[in-house]
Amino acid sequence: MPDPLMHLLAELPIAEPDALLGERIRKRCRARLATRPVRPCASPIRLTNVWQPGIALLGVAYVLEAIVQALRVYGGP
Repeated sequence: MPDPLMHLLAELPIAEPDALLGERIRKRCRARLATRPVRPCASPIRLTNVWQPGIALLGVAYVLEAIVQALRVYGGP
């Protein structure tokens, strides 16, 4: 005897994509993208161009300070 839930699921219609709905959505998206104003970049310097070297500089400073502290503790030259 088959499971009643499986029997009910077998009776459901097969789901198919709605071509008309998909086409309407594509047209609306294309129209929206076409009318969207293009904002010029305020400056050519991006934030990533600034923070990545800054993080690298902080990392180098940290390692150098760690070396200095280690030399003080262990009596380096």
